[in-house]
Amino acid sequence: MNVFKKFIFIVLAITIVFSFDGCSKFQQSKHQENVRRRQFEKDKKQKDKEAQQAYKDAIERHYQMQDGNTKKMMRQTARKSEIAREHKKPNFLQRWFTPKKKKGKSQRNAK
Repeated sequence: MNVFKKFIFIVLAITIVFSFDGCSKFQQSKHQENVRRRQFEKDKKQKDKEAQQAYKDAIERHYQMQDGNTKKMMRQTARKSEIAREHKKPNFLQRWFTPKKKKGKSQRNAK
């Protein structure tokens, strides 16, 4: 009977030791998961930053390939679109001194 009690005690002691070890493994896995998640987010931010830089470089490269008149037109269009996005009227001096578009002959009068 004494041997049986010792055997039960040893089995219980081993079970308790392994149960505590399992708890620490769970905590370690949670920690590793958090570390992987942070690394993934960091990598994602880095990729987004690189993609944004590549986009800016491509636009700059496209701009450099254009001739002088096209660059001038692109600048004017960019200014107009910026004003349109902001929903602002042009400066009053610009409105006063910009040449007005000439009206062509209409289709009805051309006959």
